[in-house]
This record gives sequence, C-alpha cells and structure tokens, in this order.
Amino acid sequence: MTNEIQSFESLSKEEIMKMTGQDDGSQMSSITLPKLMINRQSEDDDGNALRPGVYMVYDSELETMVYGLKDKPIYFRPFVNSYQYMTYDSDNNNYSCSSVIFKSWKDEPIDSNGGLRCGRIIGKDREQLTQAEIDAQRPTRCYRLVYGLLTLTGTTATGESVTIEDRPVLFRVSGTNFSPIGQTLKSLKGRNSLMFNHVLELKTKRRKNPSGSIIFYVATINIADKEIEFSKKDLEHMDMFNTLITEENIRVAALWKEANSHKKNDAKSEKVIDAIEASPEEVLAS
Repeated sequence: MTNEIQSFESLSKEEIMKMTGQDDGSQMSSITLPKLMINRQSEDDDGNALRPGVYMVYDSELETMVYGLKDKPIYFRPFVNSYQYMTYDSDNNNYSCSSVIFKSWKDEPIDSNGGLRCGRIIGKDREQLTQAEIDAQRPTRCYRLVYGLLTLTGTTATGESVTIEDRPVLFRVSGTNFSPIGQTLKSLKGRNSLMFNHVLELKTKRRKNPSGSIIFYVATINIADKEIEFSKKDLEHMDMFNTLITEENIRVAALWKEANSHKKNDAKSEKVIDAIEASPEEVLAS
C-alpha cells in the first residue's frame, strides 16, 4: 500500500486532475453510496415536520434520513468529479435509461438503450430541434456526480441529534445545482490545487422562479482555508469510488451491447462492440 501511495503521489497535479475528473478535458455494483441531497419537503411520510433547504443523507446505521441544521453548513470533501446522462420515467418513478459515467466531455457516453447520452441532443444539433422535440427531451438530463466524504451535524426527522463524520457519499446534482460545485472545482484547478486536499462548506439559498410559483434551493459553496494531506485511508476511498464507477459502466456497456446485438453489420457499431468484448469500460475511449 505504501508503494501505491508513493506511485500516486508521483503523478503530476495535471495527471491526478484528469484521473479524478477535476479536469474534464475541455477548455470550455451499481451505485450503492448514500446520496447527499437538498431537502425540498416540509414533512415526511409520517407527518414529521422537516426543514426545506437543508442537506440530507440516509444513515444506514440508523436506517433513517439525517437532516442538516438550518443556516449551518455541512462539510464535503470531493474526491471524484464525473457525469452521467439519465432519463427519468415519472410514471414508474425510476430511470428508464442511463449512460456510462464519464469524466471528460471528450468522451461519447454510450447508454443502456443502445445509443449515446440517452438520446439527449447537445450543441449545435439542438438548434435544429422543434419545440416538441425539445420538450420530449426534458426528462433526460446530464447529472454531475461528485464522490466524496461528508461531515454533518444534524437531526433525524423526530429530532434525534446525529453526527456523521467522513462518510463516503455521492453528491448528484443537475439543473441549477449543476454549476455551483463545478465552478468551485474549476477555481481549485485554477489555483493548481487538488480537490481532495480541500473541504467545501455547503449551504443553500432559497430561490423562486420568475412567476414566484415555485420555490427551490441552490447550493452555495465556500472553500475552507485548511488543506488536508492525502492519506492511506484516502487512497482506499479513491479506489472504492472508482470501483463503483467501473462497475456501473460495465453494467451499462453490457446493456448497450445487448441493445445493439442486431446491428452487427453496422461497421461503426461493430468496432465498439469488439472493444467491449475485450474490456467493457474501454468504450469510453472509443
């Protein structure tokens, strides 16, 4: 393990940023980690009063959600920044399509339906869509997935005090919350700083849509002054996060291959399928 840490530390900051997804490549198991989220509900299913706008996470030891304290920050140490396209099926309350998890915008993320980006059209091609086609794409979003360690002081819905320290979690965001943490990580890159050497202080701001009919909460992020040294335990966390990503990508790649099995006469598809047979996750580099 010592040699592994030494090998890791021998990499340049630029190499580590690419490996962890902090540099997205642009100048422009299934995931089982508990998800760090912003609560938007005023009460839970049992009628317990909740605080909208605070962060929340599921505590597997207590088998209940834990909520942050109003106007108090939580602390998140990011290790891996990545992205994933997913299509939400509101009728069945699940995701009907998901892409591989990718760390660079140069990658072409294949998806479980046999296509790319769950059919989401991006860039200049989007300008050619009709309004009806744009509306049809709304359930498909690109999510930012940031894997890291959470420290939080909060309560359960019934008011029991709980402290969580350095808990591995997934902070998955989209929409208005896609950019705040991305801008924070970009600022660290601009300072030539590795993101896992820093703790982020997360709070939220209450917002309304232009008509005032919808209230939502946007993450606000400050970078703590103290830097943290990368340790042997941190390397274990890094390995775990990347293993989870690899497992998810193998799962999606297998579904992509199955969906495309009838297209083997297509030369382009056949090239990628051959790559998957050797190593499913290598499709990201195709």
